Amino acid sequence: MADIAELKRMALNWLSRRDYSEAQLSQRLARQGGEPADIAQVISWCKNEDYLNQQRFISMLLRSRINKGYGLNYIVQECRQQNISREQVLEVVAQLDVDWFQQALLLYQKKYGQSAITEYKDKLKRMAYLQRRGFSSEQIQFAINHLE
Repeated sequence: MADIAELKRMALNWLSRRDYSEAQLSQRLARQGGEPADIAQVISWCKNEDYLNQQRFISMLLRSRINKGYGLNYIVQECRQQNISREQVLEVVAQLDVDWFQQALLLYQKKYGQSAITEYKDKLKRMAYLQRRGFSSEQIQFAINHLE
């Protein structure tokens, strides 16, 4: 069992290294033996002191995933697992001003270069790859047709 002072110390230690979502921090504190009421108090304290900021976390996550070549659908799904709503994600996306069509094209070019699509099966394979990465049908069509 950890007391509130100990939970605060652990939370600050983790948050000093990187941003966490509220859900992630709550889970980590729970694993350390924190009581739900104490965890809620520590989370609230961290938010009041601006050590824990959901917008900042979402922004960091978005930039990270975009740089790794993921589309909006993938990112929204990952955020849903962190108890972050689609609306919160879209709010941050609007601030970042991301061109998803350009992102899809960049990923496509990185993966396939200038190689032409030889048969329909190959085209389906490429489309499935972009879809798994979280891009919409329109973005996929744009990326594939851009080079043809």
